Amino acid sequence: MQKACVLITGASGFIGSHLIAYLLARDYAVVGLTRQKNKLSRHPSLIWIQQLDELKTDRIDYVINLAGENIGKARWTAKRKQQLIQSRVETTQQLYRYLEKRQIFPKRIISGSAVGYYGIDPTEQWTAVCTEQSAPQSIFMSELCQRWEHAALSFQSQQTKIVRFGIVFANNGGILPQMLLPIKLNMVGRIGHGRQPVVWVHIQDVLRAIEFLMTKETTAQTFNVVCPEKMSQAQFAQIAAQQLKRKPLFCLPAFVLKAVLGEQSQLVLNGQYVQPKALQEVGFEFKYPTLKLALEDILGSS
Repeated sequence: MQKACVLITGASGFIGSHLIAYLLARDYAVVGLTRQKNKLSRHPSLIWIQQLDELKTDRIDYVINLAGENIGKARWTAKRKQQLIQSRVETTQQLYRYLEKRQIFPKRIISGSAVGYYGIDPTEQWTAVCTEQSAPQSIFMSELCQRWEHAALSFQSQQTKIVRFGIVFANNGGILPQMLLPIKLNMVGRIGHGRQPVVWVHIQDVLRAIEFLMTKETTAQTFNVVCPEKMSQAQFAQIAAQQLKRKPLFCLPAFVLKAVLGEQSQLVLNGQYVQPKALQEVGFEFKYPTLKLALEDILGSS
């Protein structure tokens, strides 16, 4: 019996590299699309390609679309915004056009997005909790996600599910090491007033949710992949400090981040509380439903 074949775009990125290892361990065949040159496979069921035209088979059972530049990597200049849009929207359009040209219709395409779709709370009250039905906003991070999702869903001949990720925590890679460093150094715990949401998910729950949505028939089209626990930045800092056995001395004033990052400071100082309503309604159970459990696992294995 042939292994189910999964094509992953953005395969050498943070989530993609974890997903490859996870799927290979679960006996899938994987084709990884990457911009990195001369990537060598060390596994008989993994093939690397740099262009979709290098795809040697039409038998693709699932596609996981994770391509996209890191949104937190550089300040949001006009040029950087265009790079972020291009790396998500145009790459997604190219993927779907290629599949249509080759007449490849996978059982499921899981296409990435983010909880930035829900924007921010300008009043900084955070009384609402967003679900998949909550409205987007007319600010850059929301519009980026809207365009990204629209690019995927406009190809209606394909079976597409959208996954909106929170901040993904893992012991190697991602943003968690940077978030923990000032606490580890006993310097900064709270950022601003600390009431702003931290919407996160453990990498293992991301991988499990992707496979769950690949293989399960669902009527819903969009899924928030976020931990169900409601968490403010001050609560995050307190729990992380307890896990690290530290007592940070200072808080980082909001105006400092705004001066350094400009509009991009919204990623740290604002946001929305988000719940994984659709995932839970179809029976998905989180392995790491609380930050305490997640940090115990991550810090214990780092």
